[in-house]
Amino acid sequence: MPLVELQDGPWEWWDIKDAADILWRSTLDPDIHNIASALQSHYQNPQLEVTELITGINASRRGIVVCNGEKITIAFLGCDSNELHMNMWVFAKGPSWWDIPYPVYENGHQVHSFFRDMWHAMRIAAYDAINMAVESMAARGSSPKQIIITGFSMGGGISILAFSEILERIRNRWGSGSDSPQPWAKDENLGSLVQHLTFAAVSAGDFGYYSALNRLYEKHHIRAWDFFNHRDITVHIHHIQFRTWRGHRYTLPEAVVRPFSNEFGGQGHNILGYLKAAEWMCEHGTDQVKSEYRY
Repeated sequence: MPLVELQDGPWEWWDIKDAADILWRSTLDPDIHNIASALQSHYQNPQLEVTELITGINASRRGIVVCNGEKITIAFLGCDSNELHMNMWVFAKGPSWWDIPYPVYENGHQVHSFFRDMWHAMRIAAYDAINMAVESMAARGSSPKQIIITGFSMGGGISILAFSEILERIRNRWGSGSDSPQPWAKDENLGSLVQHLTFAAVSAGDFGYYSALNRLYEKHHIRAWDFFNHRDITVHIHHIQFRTWRGHRYTLPEAVVRPFSNEFGGQGHNILGYLKAAEWMCEHGTDQVKSEYRY
């Protein structure tokens, strides 16, 4: 069965818009309490819960987990402008200047060393936040209807390495791999439950890693889509060994991008631009957003 594709029209863009919205709003204030208050106000839900994910590798926020009603969003943020060079830290390296960089592998496949370190540093906190969100819903007599894994730029790359582990966590804790599987998390429901939505994601794995990820998307009918502004500068920074196909990548047409050139910024790489484009698509829809890939 082929990978799930984006359908024409505005309907599927609401989740895409929400993902971009959370990614953008989570960068507007250094205080996570202010972020939570702003999101509660925006979504008109005083019970909305936000958990901050900090790697310890640097001092800034690198992700948040948002529980809004019956929807959980795990959002991995893009880097600051002065950290763009970190996207090139594909290889691991010892502490001394003379240490030779070396590739890092997961299950026999090469992955982005720095992105892997970032995910590993956030992993326990992310799992705890997901657990708390599910428990909070259970206390209200409900269960998750949507779990969105999203990321922008560097955060998109981190989400690529996090996705399979988060999915397996869901399966083993509540789903078909659990001793007491919950209906909402069973394998046959994962396609409607889980989405992997990214914006200008920096590549994070080699052909073998992406092939395994695509098989996972296909098996569970996961909507795995990356959205890209053709003017985005990050098209030039993907490591040569990682330039391969994952899910479906959708290049936003010029007619959608042009009105928001200020929001995208001079390098075409601001999450606000992607949010504005998604908002436009929610209102108007178009059949001009096509996948670059054919499997």
